[in-house]
Amino acid sequence: MTTPPGWYPDPGHTGNGPAPERWWDGSAWTDHTRAAGAAPAAYGYPQQGAPPGAYGYPQQAQQQSGYGYPQGAPGGFGPVQPGGPQPGGPGQGGGGRKRGPMIAAIAGAAVVVAAAVVGITLVTGGDAPHDDPKPAPKATASASETPSPEPATTSAAPEPAPTEDEDTLLDALNSIAIPVLDGWHKDEFSRETDLYTGPYNCAGEDSKQCLRGRVLSETAAGFSETTARGIAEADIEKNIEATYGKGQYGDKARYGGIENHEELKAEKVTVAGQKGYLVRWKVTNKKGPDGIAQSVAFPSPGGAGSMVVLRFNFDVGGQAPPLADMDKILEDIKPTV
Repeated sequence: MTTPPGWYPDPGHTGNGPAPERWWDGSAWTDHTRAAGAAPAAYGYPQQGAPPGAYGYPQQAQQQSGYGYPQGAPGGFGPVQPGGPQPGGPGQGGGGRKRGPMIAAIAGAAVVVAAAVVGITLVTGGDAPHDDPKPAPKATASASETPSPEPATTSAAPEPAPTEDEDTLLDALNSIAIPVLDGWHKDEFSRETDLYTGPYNCAGEDSKQCLRGRVLSETAAGFSETTARGIAEADIEKNIEATYGKGQYGDKARYGGIENHEELKAEKVTVAGQKGYLVRWKVTNKKGPDGIAQSVAFPSPGGAGSMVVLRFNFDVGGQAPPLADMDKILEDIKPTV
């Protein structure tokens, strides 16, 4: 609802005394003013009979800055002249005949209007209109349109990177941590990253020691193949020769030499979250126990593009570790990045 045109206390008046009245044309303040308390014209009160909008009529004159009395403003109010302009408007004058009765009538009407406006102001608690009446706020969305907050989601905290302790062997170069099972030990005196269990004197060469179980981790090097499968298949022969044959240095065979071998398993496998390949052989030796050799190749979790090779060697029978340990160690290897 907008405020209708009319005389209202000047919002800019700051001096002493009652504020003069300024003309509000329904959308903005004009330059027309008049002294406070002047008798209202016929148009001073809205023709619809409603109070001036939601703002109401102030109970007291506001003490704000004034702009002065406009030049040529009417000095009084007279009866309507036939064919002449309507009295009371800004910049309009009136005749002087029968001023007494007219003034009395107008004064009475002003009292009625003022009482009505003051009563409405007390009810609505409104203020005088201002230069830029603000539009009513937009209606807020209904409860059905208001988006309900999404439920908070929680995710499992990432597992901390493994650290080396008595239960873990770290291969920092290849970004993996290998579990140390009960009865197994880390080789603290070797430049290689490996685990072992059950050392004993070799049957083929008493001056050398053999191991009932061993796990070696190293970066794949010297392979023409680039896939996990190609590297694992190429490494298995190197694996059995280094363990059960004469080795890379041409030493006397610790197991008296290799008689033959057979493939037990060749399959895809996941190690430390990386897709790799596994090849497992059974080796028949000339002296001492036979062996189980396994080569596994997979990409390093470190993301450098390098491949990792794991070599497993278990004796068969006697005091050898169970073959299940080979699977458990492989399954429990973790990335360190």
